[in-house]
Amino acid sequence: MMQISRMAAPVRAQAVEAIREEIISGRMLPGQKLSERELCEELDVSRNTIREACRQLEAEGFIEIPPHKGPMVTIITDQDAKDLYEFREALECFAVELFVDKADSETRTALFMAGEVLFAAHNSGDIREMILAKNHFYDVLYRGTGNRILAGQAKLLHGRLAGLRARSLSRGSRPDKSRDEIKEVLAAIQAGDSSGAAGLWRQHIRNAAATALTEDLIPS
Repeated sequence: MMQISRMAAPVRAQAVEAIREEIISGRMLPGQKLSERELCEELDVSRNTIREACRQLEAEGFIEIPPHKGPMVTIITDQDAKDLYEFREALECFAVELFVDKADSETRTALFMAGEVLFAAHNSGDIREMILAKNHFYDVLYRGTGNRILAGQAKLLHGRLAGLRARSLSRGSRPDKSRDEIKEVLAAIQAGDSSGAAGLWRQHIRNAAATALTEDLIPS
Protein backbone atom coordinates (compact mmCIF):
# COMPACT_ATOMS: atom_id res chain seq x y z
CA MET A 1 0.00 0.00 0.00
CA MET A 2 1.31 3.44 -0.92
CA GLN A 3 2.02 5.81 1.95
CA ILE A 4 3.58 9.23 2.34
CA SER A 5 4.87 11.15 5.33
CA ARG A 6 4.05 14.75 6.20
CA MET A 7 7.44 15.12 7.90
CA ALA A 8 9.76 14.42 4.96
CA ALA A 9 9.89 15.78 1.41
CA PRO A 10 7.10 17.97 -0.02
CA VAL A 11 3.84 16.07 -0.35
CA ARG A 12 3.78 16.38 -4.16
CA ALA A 13 7.29 14.92 -4.43
CA GLN A 14 6.29 12.03 -2.19
CA ALA A 15 3.19 11.38 -4.29
CA VAL A 16 5.36 11.29 -7.42
CA GLU A 17 7.76 8.84 -5.78
CA ALA A 18 4.95 6.61 -4.48
CA ILE A 19 3.25 6.30 -7.87
CA ARG A 20 6.57 5.90 -9.67
CA GLU A 21 7.54 3.02 -7.39
CA GLU A 22 4.20 1.29 -8.06
CA ILE A 23 5.00 1.40 -11.78
CA ILE A 24 8.63 0.37 -11.40
CA SER A 25 7.68 -2.58 -9.19
CA GLY A 26 5.12 -3.77 -11.73
CA ARG A 27 2.17 -3.35 -9.38
CA MET A 28 0.79 -0.84 -11.90
CA LEU A 29 0.85 -2.37 -15.37
CA PRO A 30 1.26 -0.79 -18.83
CA GLY A 31 -2.08 0.55 -20.03
CA GLN A 32 -3.59 0.57 -16.54
CA LYS A 33 -5.78 3.60 -15.89
CA LEU A 34 -5.07 5.64 -12.76
CA SER A 35 -8.05 6.78 -10.74
CA GLU A 36 -7.46 10.25 -9.27
CA ARG A 37 -10.08 9.59 -6.61
CA GLU A 38 -8.48 6.32 -5.51
CA LEU A 39 -5.00 7.85 -5.48
CA CYS A 40 -6.28 10.78 -3.40
CA GLU A 41 -7.80 8.40 -0.88
CA GLU A 42 -4.83 6.05 -0.71
CA LEU A 43 -2.22 8.80 -0.37
CA ASP A 44 -4.47 11.16 1.60
CA VAL A 45 -3.68 14.14 -0.63
CA SER A 46 -5.69 16.62 -2.68
CA ARG A 47 -6.76 16.05 -6.27
CA ASN A 48 -4.59 18.99 -7.29
CA THR A 49 -1.54 17.27 -5.77
CA ILE A 50 -2.30 14.08 -7.72
CA ARG A 51 -2.71 16.05 -10.95
CA GLU A 52 0.62 17.81 -10.42
CA ALA A 53 2.28 14.48 -9.67
CA CYS A 54 0.82 12.95 -12.83
CA ARG A 55 2.07 15.84 -14.94
CA GLN A 56 5.60 15.25 -13.64
CA LEU A 57 5.35 11.50 -14.25
CA GLU A 58 4.10 12.21 -17.77
CA ALA A 59 7.19 14.36 -18.38
CA GLU A 60 9.37 11.47 -17.12
CA GLY A 61 7.62 9.03 -19.46
CA PHE A 62 6.00 6.85 -16.81
CA ILE A 63 2.40 7.76 -17.62
CA GLU A 64 0.38 9.18 -20.49
CA ILE A 65 -2.52 11.62 -20.22
CA PRO A 66 -4.52 11.38 -23.46
CA PRO A 67 -6.77 14.36 -24.32
CA HIS A 68 -10.10 14.22 -22.49
CA LYS A 69 -9.08 11.04 -20.70
CA GLY A 70 -7.53 10.22 -17.35
CA PRO A 71 -3.89 9.24 -16.80
CA MET A 72 -2.69 5.74 -17.62
CA VAL A 73 0.59 3.86 -17.27
CA THR A 74 2.62 4.25 -20.46
CA ILE A 75 2.51 1.36 -22.93
CA ILE A 76 5.93 0.68 -24.43
CA THR A 77 5.77 -0.11 -28.14
CA ASP A 78 8.27 -2.22 -30.06
CA GLN A 79 10.15 0.86 -31.23
CA ASP A 80 10.09 2.42 -27.75
CA ALA A 81 11.60 -0.76 -26.33
CA LYS A 82 14.36 -0.87 -28.93
CA ASP A 83 15.19 2.78 -28.30
CA LEU A 84 15.26 2.24 -24.54
CA TYR A 85 17.60 -0.73 -24.80
CA GLU A 86 19.95 1.23 -27.08
CA PHE A 87 20.06 4.05 -24.53
CA ARG A 88 20.49 1.55 -21.71
CA GLU A 89 23.49 0.01 -23.45
CA ALA A 90 25.24 3.37 -23.81
CA LEU A 91 24.43 4.52 -20.28
CA GLU A 92 25.24 1.33 -18.40
CA CYS A 93 28.43 0.46 -20.24
CA PHE A 94 29.68 3.93 -19.36
CA ALA A 95 28.58 3.36 -15.76
CA VAL A 96 30.53 0.08 -15.57
CA GLU A 97 33.68 1.78 -16.87
CA LEU A 98 33.32 4.61 -14.35
CA PHE A 99 32.74 2.12 -11.53
CA VAL A 100 35.97 0.27 -12.31
CA ASP A 101 37.89 3.54 -12.48
CA LYS A 102 36.34 5.35 -9.50
CA ALA A 103 34.70 3.04 -6.98
CA ASP A 104 36.46 2.71 -3.62
CA SER A 105 37.08 -0.65 -1.95
CA GLU A 106 34.01 -0.33 0.29
CA THR A 107 31.69 0.24 -2.67
CA ARG A 108 33.32 -2.59 -4.62
CA THR A 109 32.68 -4.93 -1.71
CA ALA A 110 29.09 -3.70 -1.54
CA LEU A 111 28.63 -4.47 -5.25
CA PHE A 112 29.96 -8.02 -4.88
CA MET A 113 27.66 -8.55 -1.88
CA ALA A 114 24.72 -7.17 -3.87
CA GLY A 115 25.69 -9.61 -6.60
CA GLU A 116 25.44 -12.55 -4.20
CA VAL A 117 21.95 -11.42 -3.17
CA LEU A 118 21.04 -11.08 -6.84
CA PHE A 119 22.31 -14.58 -7.67
CA ALA A 120 20.30 -16.05 -4.81
CA ALA A 121 17.20 -14.28 -6.13
CA HIS A 122 17.84 -15.68 -9.61
CA ASN A 123 18.21 -19.17 -8.15
CA SER A 124 14.87 -18.78 -6.35
CA GLY A 125 12.96 -18.20 -9.58
CA ASP A 126 10.91 -15.47 -7.89
CA ILE A 127 10.60 -12.64 -10.45
CA ARG A 128 9.75 -9.99 -7.86
CA GLU A 129 12.77 -10.95 -5.75
CA MET A 130 14.95 -10.75 -8.85
CA ILE A 131 13.68 -7.25 -9.66
CA LEU A 132 14.23 -6.01 -6.10
CA ALA A 133 17.72 -7.52 -5.99
CA LYS A 134 18.56 -6.02 -9.38
CA ASN A 135 17.39 -2.59 -8.24
CA HIS A 136 19.73 -2.79 -5.24
CA PHE A 137 22.60 -4.02 -7.42
CA TYR A 138 22.14 -1.07 -9.76
CA ASP A 139 21.91 1.39 -6.87
CA VAL A 140 25.36 0.27 -5.71
CA LEU A 141 26.76 0.27 -9.24
CA TYR A 142 25.63 3.83 -9.92
CA ARG A 143 26.80 5.04 -6.51
CA GLY A 144 30.25 3.77 -7.37
CA THR A 145 30.40 5.86 -10.54
CA GLY A 146 30.51 9.07 -8.49
CA ASN A 147 28.27 10.66 -11.14
CA ARG A 148 24.94 11.82 -9.73
CA ILE A 149 23.56 12.91 -13.12
CA LEU A 150 24.16 9.46 -14.55
CA ALA A 151 22.55 7.84 -11.51
CA GLY A 152 19.47 10.04 -11.84
CA GLN A 153 19.03 9.29 -15.53
CA ALA A 154 19.58 5.58 -14.91
CA LYS A 155 16.81 5.49 -12.31
CA LEU A 156 14.33 6.99 -14.77
CA LEU A 157 15.48 4.60 -17.48
CA HIS A 158 15.00 1.56 -15.27
CA GLY A 159 11.54 2.72 -14.39
CA ARG A 160 10.66 2.74 -18.07
CA LEU A 161 12.25 -0.71 -18.50
CA ALA A 162 10.69 -2.34 -15.44
CA GLY A 163 7.98 -4.21 -17.33
CA LEU A 164 10.39 -5.39 -20.00
CA ARG A 165 12.86 -6.64 -17.39
CA ALA A 166 10.12 -8.66 -15.71
CA ARG A 167 9.16 -10.19 -19.07
CA SER A 168 12.76 -11.00 -19.92
CA LEU A 169 13.41 -12.67 -16.57
CA SER A 170 10.25 -14.75 -16.82
CA ARG A 171 11.38 -16.18 -20.14
CA GLY A 172 12.72 -19.76 -20.01
CA SER A 173 16.38 -20.01 -19.05
CA ARG A 174 17.03 -16.26 -19.10
CA PRO A 175 17.45 -15.90 -15.29
CA ASP A 176 20.27 -18.49 -15.27
CA LYS A 177 21.98 -16.92 -18.27
CA SER A 178 21.63 -13.43 -16.80
CA ARG A 179 23.19 -14.61 -13.54
CA ASP A 180 26.15 -16.16 -15.34
CA GLU A 181 26.67 -13.05 -17.47
CA ILE A 182 26.72 -10.78 -14.41
CA LYS A 183 29.22 -13.09 -12.70
CA GLU A 184 31.56 -12.63 -15.66
CA VAL A 185 31.17 -8.85 -15.43
CA LEU A 186 31.95 -8.88 -11.71
CA ALA A 187 35.07 -10.96 -12.36
CA ALA A 188 36.26 -8.35 -14.88
CA ILE A 189 35.50 -5.55 -12.41
CA GLN A 190 37.47 -7.35 -9.71
CA ALA A 191 40.39 -7.64 -12.15
CA GLY A 192 40.23 -3.91 -12.83
CA ASP A 193 39.45 -4.46 -16.51
CA SER A 194 37.14 -1.54 -17.31
CA SER A 195 36.91 -2.12 -21.07
CA GLY A 196 36.46 -5.86 -20.63
CA ALA A 197 33.72 -5.35 -18.04
CA ALA A 198 31.95 -2.83 -20.26
CA GLY A 199 32.14 -5.21 -23.22
CA LEU A 200 30.66 -8.06 -21.21
CA TRP A 201 27.94 -5.76 -19.91
CA ARG A 202 27.12 -4.68 -23.48
CA GLN A 203 26.57 -8.32 -24.43
CA HIS A 204 24.49 -8.85 -21.27
CA ILE A 205 22.16 -6.01 -22.27
CA ARG A 206 21.90 -7.23 -25.86
CA ASN A 207 20.99 -10.70 -24.65
CA ALA A 208 18.33 -9.26 -22.34
CA ALA A 209 16.97 -7.13 -25.17
CA ALA A 210 16.84 -10.09 -27.55
CA THR A 211 14.74 -11.95 -25.00
CA ALA A 212 12.47 -9.06 -24.01
CA LEU A 213 11.89 -7.96 -27.60
CA THR A 214 10.47 -11.30 -28.64
CA GLU A 215 7.34 -10.46 -30.62
CA ASP A 216 4.84 -12.04 -28.27
CA LEU A 217 6.20 -10.20 -25.22
CA ILE A 218 5.86 -6.58 -26.35
CA PRO A 219 2.45 -4.91 -26.31
CA SER A 220 1.52 -3.21 -29.56
